[in-house]
Amino acid sequence: MALFEFTTPSSTRLDYLRDYHTFGRRSDVVDTILHYGYISKLHAVIEWRAPNWLLKDVSRNGLKLNNKIIPAQKPVVLSEGDVIDFGCVGEALLKLVDLKPPKSMLISEKAATDVIDINDSTLLPNEESPELALYLCPDRQQWFSEEVHEGVEKGPFDHGDILNIGGSHWRFFLVSEDMATTEFAVNQASINEAMFRFDLSQDEESTSLTLITANDELDLGERSHHYLLVHLLRHRLSQPDGAGWLDSQLLMKELGLEEAHINIQIFRARKQLAEALPGTSGHSKFIERRRGALRVGLERFEIFKEGVRET
Repeated sequence: MALFEFTTPSSTRLDYLRDYHTFGRRSDVVDTILHYGYISKLHAVIEWRAPNWLLKDVSRNGLKLNNKIIPAQKPVVLSEGDVIDFGCVGEALLKLVDLKPPKSMLISEKAATDVIDINDSTLLPNEESPELALYLCPDRQQWFSEEVHEGVEKGPFDHGDILNIGGSHWRFFLVSEDMATTEFAVNQASINEAMFRFDLSQDEESTSLTLITANDELDLGERSHHYLLVHLLRHRLSQPDGAGWLDSQLLMKELGLEEAHINIQIFRARKQLAEALPGTSGHSKFIERRRGALRVGLERFEIFKEGVRET
């Protein structure tokens, strides 16, 4: 992540660059507010254009880069250690400490240098003792969280929102993805176009999953969360209406698992599917929740036990 040091006559602080980071006097528009009369409402923009960070002066009063005035409206490539002087009077100075590519993360409210990188699916505070499952929903392109011990979804979260983890407050620092990867095409593939083939051993101690698409077969290996999916699918098939909703308490009893363990398995199933079928729709319906119950929303699946087809 890109880090800068902002210095005024009264203070010095560290902050991070978003992929399109604005500076100026208008608080409802810019990312970094500059409280000086000679600063324009929108004074400057620093933008990530791989592989470089670019600075553009969009102000009336100009700015200096390393003590040299740069042309207005003309992007300039930045380097680590560069110093930007907003307004050219030596009061509001920004030094570029680090110019790594932008990245979404959580920033501690206690210390700006204490951060947690967040991927599309992250267990917090760690994999060993998780309290929250944080994930970017592929369908909605928004961030949500679920409490591991309760399975209650919260969100969506926006840039600047606060997340409580173990009594500590963390601020969302979000960057937008390349539009080429986030915009959905009209003919975008759905996860329900894939066939989900589950293979169980005779004693049902192991369950493997293969995704069969129009162009490939993806072996997702043996995972405990595959058996959870099979259990939910079997329940759906046994219901006259085929709705598939299963009471959470009953599911815990039938599988002999605590709710936290089941929720972690759900998180890992979602994560594995998102990684196996990137850019597809239908993920929000993969595993659905309502108060005290859940179900799997797959449309195409087969269950085999010791090579014999069950469904």
